[in-house]
Amino acid sequence: MARNRVGRALATLVVAILAITVAAIPVSAVPFNEADFSGYATGQVLHVDTLAATGVELAQASEAWTGSVVDSKGITQIVNEVDNIVFPAAANKRTAARGSGLELGLGVDQATENQLQLQIAKAAAPPNTSVVEEIPPGGLSIPPLAYASLLRGQADANWSDSSTCVLGKDLASGIGYAADVQLVDTGAGNEDGTLDAPLLAVDAEPTDPDRSVAFSQSHNFLAVQQNAAGAPLGLKFGLASEVRMTIAPVTIADGVTLEFLGEWVLRAMAGGVPGSAHVHFGPGEVSPQTPILNIIQDGVDNIIVSLQDILGDAGLPTIEVPGVAEIRIGQPPHAIGDQDAPPAIAANGTSASAAIDIVSVELLDGDLADLRFGHMEVSAQVPVGGIDCGVPVSKTASPKGVTVGQAFTVSIKVDNPFGCDMTAVKVVDNITTEGSAKFQVLSTNPPANQVPAGSNLDEGTIVWDNIGPIPKGGSKTVTVSIRAQGGGGIIKDIATASALLGNCEGEGDGSTLVGNSLPLEVPVVLTVKDLPETGLGTSGALYLSAIAMLGFAAVGIRSLRRNKA
Repeated sequence: MARNRVGRALATLVVAILAITVAAIPVSAVPFNEADFSGYATGQVLHVDTLAATGVELAQASEAWTGSVVDSKGITQIVNEVDNIVFPAAANKRTAARGSGLELGLGVDQATENQLQLQIAKAAAPPNTSVVEEIPPGGLSIPPLAYASLLRGQADANWSDSSTCVLGKDLASGIGYAADVQLVDTGAGNEDGTLDAPLLAVDAEPTDPDRSVAFSQSHNFLAVQQNAAGAPLGLKFGLASEVRMTIAPVTIADGVTLEFLGEWVLRAMAGGVPGSAHVHFGPGEVSPQTPILNIIQDGVDNIIVSLQDILGDAGLPTIEVPGVAEIRIGQPPHAIGDQDAPPAIAANGTSASAAIDIVSVELLDGDLADLRFGHMEVSAQVPVGGIDCGVPVSKTASPKGVTVGQAFTVSIKVDNPFGCDMTAVKVVDNITTEGSAKFQVLSTNPPANQVPAGSNLDEGTIVWDNIGPIPKGGSKTVTVSIRAQGGGGIIKDIATASALLGNCEGEGDGSTLVGNSLPLEVPVVLTVKDLPETGLGTSGALYLSAIAMLGFAAVGIRSLRRNKA
């Protein structure tokens, strides 16, 4: 019994030690070309649907509607909360985006895209694609359905065919832009093409034309692992999905105007390590107590909502506009598809997602329409450990093999395929040997800051503190001249480059990258006169292996003789 107790105790101890050991093993990030990651972002400055029944909407309209999708394994169809197709399935594409100023649909459901997409821009990659569509000044007039003075859609999709991360620019970005939009005329119409009495008018007073523009951008980009406060958690990368939008004043029938101020942002970030998954929502740069939303009726400011009201934990109570509408403002972000659940955020940092409406309005006159202002959805998912993005480093040797006493040159090339300039580019070349090979560093170009001195070395490190900067799309090469010494074997080295990213086209300024080259091996053989002549045409390397085996055999025989003695 005692032995059994001791045995169980030892087994428990071993299991505990193994558990601690496994827990202590750091989780490695997954290289970009192997990582399984995905996400999407979509925003509609204004969405209107009327008389929805059995999943089919009699009519709907979306202003400044944008979407962006990333899926490293191939795009699957994305449908948003209001049953609109953000992007259809495309198994051979990895990133995609869409942008439109105004879309109209009749009798549409989840399997149907809007019929009126006159200026929609769509792009998918690979290959990298950029599309811009615009309805020029003169605008769009389809009485009694819609009028707009200017509509623009833009879509950009980036995905390199190599294993290099897309950094410093968006993986996908969709932009929608609309000016002076009017929807559903309840009057007789006007000769100039504008609507006489629109159900909705998204514009401003003529004295402030800049406020007549509604703008939305949905985009996805790789971002360094960080917590919600922006503090870095590692040098690897995660995926961010973000929507940004500016909403023009919206006038509803019966003279109620909703006046929005500032830029609104919803962002989901997943970095693959604990603490790196989070959701951010809020207006752009606004000071405390700055008015964020005015509700104006008959020219009078009835309600002014401040930043603090919008960002409260529970949002504002439902606002009743007697006989006209019920308005819900500032509800907190919720789980996509479930307004009663909080955003989905994984504790291990691998995923985050959320949705929100800045304002939603239900018109009370016969349940005529459901209106959403500032509808946004974001989602991001990455593998445990995050995504490994490194500086591309490659090496070549000339010649590729040498004899003892012969010199060779190693070229180390550092490429910059990113959407950023690389600065403070540091290169470290670690040289080791196998077998009887030795080496001596003869020279470096440009001169390195650290060079191993002496001859017949087993190992050494060469350091260039700063070879940069390297501009976007550029490269630099450094070289090392080495003489093979000692005996036969291999001279082996691995180069590492690190750099700081700056002047990026998009996100990424200040990120630090580290990348390694593949091991470079230069075989070293004895000169021909030192090799036994067998007449078999065997390579020098095979001769060396045979000589080494004979040497080991001789050592073994001597050992046996000593043991017998």
